[in-house]
Amino acid sequence: MTIENFDLYTWFERDRAHVELRNKETDETLIEFWDNEVGEMVKDGFLDPGDWKESLWDYAKYLGIITETKNKKGK
Repeated sequence: MTIENFDLYTWFERDRAHVELRNKETDETLIEFWDNEVGEMVKDGFLDPGDWKESLWDYAKYLGIITETKNKKGK
């Protein structure tokens, strides 16, 4: 599994916030955060609003939810 296998979904409105990585093939959520969790994760340095996808991916690896594999080209 690589980051290319996942899509980023975000939603922000008034006092609501949502960031999520979802598997493109299965439509299953890998990791997501809602509302105050989003702000806390940014404040704690785990999520980067400038790069939600990469920081969510890195946090999922940190938690052991996924292990990154190389793609067919060895990258």
